[in-house]
Amino acid sequence: MRRSTFILLIILSFLICPHTTYAETEAHACTLITEFPHNPATSTQGLFFHEGTLYESSGGYGRSFLAKVDLKTGRHLQTVPLKNRYFAEGMAPCGDTFRLLTWRSGTGFIYGLDDMKKRTSFAYRKKSEKTEGWGLAFDGTDFILSSGTASLHFHAPEDFAQIKTVTVTDNNTPVRFLNELEYVNGLLYANIWKSDIMVIIDPESGLVQGRIDLSPLRQRLSEDSGVANGIALNAQTGRLYVTGKHWNKLFEIEIPKF
Repeated sequence: MRRSTFILLIILSFLICPHTTYAETEAHACTLITEFPHNPATSTQGLFFHEGTLYESSGGYGRSFLAKVDLKTGRHLQTVPLKNRYFAEGMAPCGDTFRLLTWRSGTGFIYGLDDMKKRTSFAYRKKSEKTEGWGLAFDGTDFILSSGTASLHFHAPEDFAQIKTVTVTDNNTPVRFLNELEYVNGLLYANIWKSDIMVIIDPESGLVQGRIDLSPLRQRLSEDSGVANGIALNAQTGRLYVTGKHWNKLFEIEIPKF
């Protein structure tokens, strides 16, 4: 084979079969504004604000509970335990109620925001499916559910029927282990399980717009603090708060500009 022909074949192979190694979107360190006490006994699964009050769910079989939390002190103002067979997961408000997912049961519950009383239950998957309940957010139109995979599941608020799924990707690579979710100014923020990374997602396309590295917060936490999990936007103040499983602090951080 002539040398010129060989070189041409190499060039063509790069054009036809490009490299499949993709770089992740750069992770930016979070900008800390202030910090608050957080109950370290809480294995945080879901976190949201409603009219300035912080709501939180804590997981674990036989020890799951819901709580209204005083932001300044971290004190639980009201707690509601779950039955031992349920593992509390993500939750999100809609109207005068909020929905709570449980991990593997396929069952969720609806509670009143004011009294924290359980109204009813609902199925978040069909009986033939194995989707797990992890994180939950509400975008003003639909609920968005994560299941520990790279998929986001969109559900109607009326009956929680699934409308569509979107795969989250970063430079063409699926982003797995999506956990706790929060809808913030048209974008979806998600904790990545077993990491201190939070991804910011365009919920329509599933494309990652940015990453936030929460690891600098570790130096302000007790050594036995678990993984980052918990994102809440206080719509009254426009402030963003993050915490984690068995963290002894909750942090107010700056919202990135895109």
